[in-house]
Amino acid sequence: MAQKPNWILICTASVIFLIIGTKLFNRSKHVYNLFFTYPFLFIKGILIGRYGINNNKDAESPEKAKMSAMVMEELSASNIGEYLKYLSSVPNLAGTPQDLEVASWVRDRFIKGGLDEAHLVPYKVLLSYPDKNNPNQVSLLDSNGKVNFTTSGRQTPLFSSEEFSPLVQPNFNAYSANGTVEGDLVYANYGRKQDFEYLRSIGIDIRGRIVIARYGAIFRGNIVKSAEDGGALGVILFSDPKDFAPEGRSSVYPNTTRLPGMAVQSGSVLLGYGDPLTPLYPALEGAYRLPETEAPLPKIPVQPIGYDEAEILLRSMSIDNPAPEDWQGGLNTTYFLGSKSTQRKWTVRLQVRMTQKLATAYNTIGILYGREEPDRYVLVGNHMDAWTLGGIDPASGTSVLIEMARTFGHTKEKSNWRPRRTLMFCGWGAEEYGMIGSYEWAEEHAKVLIQRAVAYINVDSAMEGNYTLKSQTVPSLYSVIREAAKMVPNPNPAEVEAGRRTVFDTWLAANPDPKDPTQPRIGNLGSGSDYTVFSHVLGVPSIDVYYDYQEKAGSYPLYHTLYETYHAVANLMDPGFKYHLAVARLMAELTLSLGESVILPFDVPSYASFLEQDLAKIESRYKDVAITNGATFEHFRKAVAHFRNATEYFTNNIIPRLDLTNPLAVRKINDQLMQLERGFVDPHGLPGRPEFNHIVFAPSSVDKYSSDTFAGLVDLFKTVGNKTEAEQPGTWRQIKQHLSAISFLIGAAADSLREGF
Repeated sequence: MAQKPNWILICTASVIFLIIGTKLFNRSKHVYNLFFTYPFLFIKGILIGRYGINNNKDAESPEKAKMSAMVMEELSASNIGEYLKYLSSVPNLAGTPQDLEVASWVRDRFIKGGLDEAHLVPYKVLLSYPDKNNPNQVSLLDSNGKVNFTTSGRQTPLFSSEEFSPLVQPNFNAYSANGTVEGDLVYANYGRKQDFEYLRSIGIDIRGRIVIARYGAIFRGNIVKSAEDGGALGVILFSDPKDFAPEGRSSVYPNTTRLPGMAVQSGSVLLGYGDPLTPLYPALEGAYRLPETEAPLPKIPVQPIGYDEAEILLRSMSIDNPAPEDWQGGLNTTYFLGSKSTQRKWTVRLQVRMTQKLATAYNTIGILYGREEPDRYVLVGNHMDAWTLGGIDPASGTSVLIEMARTFGHTKEKSNWRPRRTLMFCGWGAEEYGMIGSYEWAEEHAKVLIQRAVAYINVDSAMEGNYTLKSQTVPSLYSVIREAAKMVPNPNPAEVEAGRRTVFDTWLAANPDPKDPTQPRIGNLGSGSDYTVFSHVLGVPSIDVYYDYQEKAGSYPLYHTLYETYHAVANLMDPGFKYHLAVARLMAELTLSLGESVILPFDVPSYASFLEQDLAKIESRYKDVAITNGATFEHFRKAVAHFRNATEYFTNNIIPRLDLTNPLAVRKINDQLMQLERGFVDPHGLPGRPEFNHIVFAPSSVDKYSSDTFAGLVDLFKTVGNKTEAEQPGTWRQIKQHLSAISFLIGAAADSLREGF
């Protein structure tokens, strides 16, 4: 039933806002001038009186709808294309002169676009580089030690002029150990934990051997760690055409976005986050730095190669031990595991020449100050560094970020408007090496961010394909991303023709949530981009968005290769930059929703539902073994029930009674909403992983890219397995301690929603 108008409140609110507006209008030279015209102020009063106190959604600022339309119209696909063309014109590896050039260029765009200020933030950090004149190589030796084949160490330019740039680096995996090793090959499929366990179970020992594994399932650093722990001499990585060129070698770049045979995926193999020499603290001048020998870096050499080269190596392997059917790939050879015998026949020599050195990485920070709550920050970020040309990762996202900043800055200048809260546009440096720029900045400003950051919106690659939207976030932002997607016109004409007019419509049709098919699926945040430190360390609600492609492989085919070019984006993926524009509009809508709504649009009951569902899953899996060993989920259940009651009371009783004309009351409620996510942060960190503080969400311990819920608890249960308390008393003590911590923190988060103490 529709709410009946409260005409007394309507008139009262209208008069109040006319008085406030008159005072602000008379001080028109002030940069925080709040309104546009007297009639609009009167409308604002009517809207608050009519809708303002009914629920959270109705507590939107009337400016938001007007500004949303203006921003949607102002955002330009052609501008995004122009930015991307420049950004992908030369390689932009972190710590190089080109890195500073790009960071400065982004700063200049921020200033020219109308932001209040923009500046560079440098950090001197440990980065890793190949020998440009002496590329890393993999050689195949016959039984007499004669070299029969050697990889080129470089990718072959195929189409665009920028592919021929002398600034392109040889193929490498950052932070690989130096060295030359020689041994038999062992094929380890995708290099997952279960893949290495399978090899052990059939008697194949990787000790003293070189592992060759496929990209596409987990983070490359986890592959290397498992190989190193198993005693391998080194690791060779390649992208299998089964995953990245399924139509065959004739249907690849530059004619399609599929991966050509000489393409090589570069990337970091660092398992840590931020500068390896200054863990948990910012890399400021005068900071204590670990000796490099004590830094958590891989101890074995690692090298990526193309699948044309991998095919030659795989053909040389012993044919007495074929790999399982689901380990077979798309190369024109049978995949073998490697001999159980240690007697050498054909062997492989891996030569890696890397330099680890301190280099300066740059962040670019642009600020548009808020009019009413300038000390509350909505952050929007993307990283600027690339392994090579970076036309997709990161230039597609960087271009969207710049266009957003220009649009908001231009809107401020054209309409004398400011957002309610401060907007910060963040270009991060050295993300590819391990989210270094965002980590160092967040570590430096942690105290302020914990108190004042409303949310962080991340875009890495704005589009990896043109199939549908994809998003990962925390439950309190589920409704925010869904509602924003409903506001964005569908960039796909075929989808519009089919009746799906918005980005939301296609998202729902393409990827419904299995738990609720009436809503699109939203994932949990892992640690593949710059949201990591905000979400998993500081407890700042974060969201990651991009347009995805349909296949289920681990990444888009051209990921981190030389062929992420302007041609790939402008001619093959997104002619006209329609999908880039859709992502920009979505992010602008998210930014306005979080930066302009009177009451923060956080959906706290969704968090309760999420906790209930995940508790049920964990209990079904571990309850019996827990009870047998004296551990209980009872207090965990009680805490979640308490959280459910608290969120419902807050939503159904406190919010509706809120006086939106009382700025202190509004501030109090918003602070409670903003701080709720911080309630799940344990300052002591997760068991065995003190670098992560969020008890609900954390990266998987076996795959840095993916997410685990209640990761600390799940890891402990996996560690203990079926062993009893008598067999593993230490682990069972940790399980009981962490169950207690989880119960306390969930209960404390619930208590933070109370009206009083």
